[in-house]
Amino acid sequence: MDGGVVMEEIGWELVQAIGRFFAHPLTYVIPIAMLLLGYFRVKRERSTFHTRIFQMAFDLTAPLLPGFLAGLVLSIIVIVSGIAVPFAFIGLVSIILLLVLMTGRTNWLSPAFTVSTAVILALFLPEWNSGNAFIDNWLQALAGTDFRPVIIWLAVLIMIEGILIWKNGNKHTSPVVVKSTRGKWLGAHRLQRIWFIPSIMLVPDGMIESISWWPLLPVGGEDFALFLIPFAMGTNYTIFHTLPAPAVKRAGQRIILLSLLVGAGAATVFYFPEAALYTAAAAILIREALTVWLNREERTRPAFFMPRSRGVGVLGILPSSPAAKMGLAPGETIMKVNGQQVNSEKEFYYALQKNSAYCKIEVTDLQGELRHVQSAVYDNEHHEIGVLLVKERSTFDPSAKEA
Repeated sequence: MDGGVVMEEIGWELVQAIGRFFAHPLTYVIPIAMLLLGYFRVKRERSTFHTRIFQMAFDLTAPLLPGFLAGLVLSIIVIVSGIAVPFAFIGLVSIILLLVLMTGRTNWLSPAFTVSTAVILALFLPEWNSGNAFIDNWLQALAGTDFRPVIIWLAVLIMIEGILIWKNGNKHTSPVVVKSTRGKWLGAHRLQRIWFIPSIMLVPDGMIESISWWPLLPVGGEDFALFLIPFAMGTNYTIFHTLPAPAVKRAGQRIILLSLLVGAGAATVFYFPEAALYTAAAAILIREALTVWLNREERTRPAFFMPRSRGVGVLGILPSSPAAKMGLAPGETIMKVNGQQVNSEKEFYYALQKNSAYCKIEVTDLQGELRHVQSAVYDNEHHEIGVLLVKERSTFDPSAKEA
């Protein structure tokens, strides 16, 4: 086949793939779900701190680049390794993603749940006769699913999920204040995020003539089509016992270990096809066990963001505020403001009013070392200099959610 004709075929198929992407309902549902996360986050922050930390659109824009990069990496892996997932199976995964997004349960957006559930359904649904020609044809297509590339795809997706949580999840967590089972108000940081991941898939549905020179694809084998599909991953993790970064890093690393176990299961499927069911079921159970483990750790260890015996603890910092300019960080303890010792939120704000144009703060950092910071305070800046503290119990609605 002439090289120019081949490139023309590839170019036209890519154009078609982009068209299919924008015709897919998840292309629009996923960003809407991300914006809704931002809306409820802002609503919670205003209720707790009487201010928002980031705008509502931040939950859409901040994860966008990491998600697109993850999609690019996934696409390269799929194309280079020749992982071809049947179109009927991709449709089933899309339906599951849509249903999960409608529930608002971002923690269920792990591929260990969505794709593994699709594997189990694809094994049993074809036995059902709906009486509808379109649905029955789709079920027959599902019955012919080759689960070897599907389980490999699942392992790659779980690994990408772990890397996203590890490397991107610790950025821009949202401070929250919740009531413990003992009735005390505790500070925490919440990682609740959806990553929008557009990825190219190789679908062996005979939509164009096979291209014999394509890397690692069988020569003269079945035809394939390029599909650019919208995919979503999500997580929901509230961190009490430490700063967000180390906790999120450990969570991501555990998910990466799960991906290696699923990868071992994928290798087993090449010799024992029935292992696809057991691998998918194990992925769901282990992923849920990891969630239970993380939540148990948070509830059994001492809280990190809680009232200090001396000074006031910093729970969060508003971007571009005087506190951010002074380099204050979550986890540090403010000892003095404008020369006055502060041991409560009320004393902190009273000391700020002693000098409304300039602020001098004595703070103990995360290493226990004392330092002095100062900044001018202007009329257009936050009147509380942008420091978020664990509020006193009396300032909260008693119906607030317990930890």
